[in-house]
Amino acid sequence: MTDRVRVRRLAAGAEPPPLHPELDVFRAPERQAEALADIAGDPRGVVWIAEADGATVGYAAFHPPGEVETWGEDRTGALIELGAIEVAPSVRGERLAERLLEAAFADGAFDDTVVFATQYVWHYDLARTGLRPFAYKRLLERLYGKAGLRSTPTSDPEIRSDAANALMVRIGPAAPEEVVREFHRLRTRFPDRFG
Repeated sequence: MTDRVRVRRLAAGAEPPPLHPELDVFRAPERQAEALADIAGDPRGVVWIAEADGATVGYAAFHPPGEVETWGEDRTGALIELGAIEVAPSVRGERLAERLLEAAFADGAFDDTVVFATQYVWHYDLARTGLRPFAYKRLLERLYGKAGLRSTPTSDPEIRSDAANALMVRIGPAAPEEVVREFHRLRTRFPDRFG
């Protein structure tokens, strides 16, 4: 299948090809397609898709952090969240997630900021992978590590609520010091819970 899969950036204002029916970890495929189109339409949003036979079989979505989380209090407006990466189970094992991340970081688009990913056990596809939470966490750490993201301690109570959760971070080589400082302020803003 890998030979037939094309990885490309979703253009602003465009809708992705129909999502594979198994792309349902975060929400129903139809609703996820709408969310991806919204993210691609955001001036700071970026969506990369893996496409095969006229269907989206994987995606990676980058966007400004949501207001309901700690990271949404970013005073610089420069932080970017790797909000989701998902590959249809029928094409897993073909390095599509790795290819999506390689493409997203290849052009230096995120070199001037901090990209972070919050990994929550309740988003892990444990049932279909057969993995236990810590094995899934390690899988994500290896995958994200190939794109330069590193596991980073945090005092964020939601991330610390389960030991299988994680914060993965890539500080771009040209990230302004004020953006890096703001990220660290948010990462450690709950000092009584920092371990």
